[in-house]
Amino acid sequence: MDTLKSRILAMTPAEKDALAASAGTTRGLLNQIIYGGKHIELGLADCFVALLPGLRIDDMPLTERARRQANVRAPKKRRSSASETHAQA
Repeated sequence: MDTLKSRILAMTPAEKDALAASAGTTRGLLNQIIYGGKHIELGLADCFVALLPGLRIDDMPLTERARRQANVRAPKKRRSSASETHAQA
C-alpha cells in the first residue's frame, strides 16, 4: 500500500519542503507524521490527496474526528464498510 508515510520517506529534503509549502504546513509536521505518529485533520489530508497522485484518504493517519468526517462524505457503500470496520475495533 502506498501510504502518506512511505511517500514522504521517499522524498528528498527539497521535495519535502515543496510539499509542505504547497500544503500550507511545515517540514516539521511532515516529520511528525512519519516519525512521531502524528494524526492529521481532513483539510490537510485533502491537500495531500490533491498534491500526491494516487494517494487516498484511507492511506493517511487521520484524527478520529477527520475519520468520521471522511466517512460522512464517502459514498454510501464505503460508509457501510467503514462503519462496520470501526464497530469491530
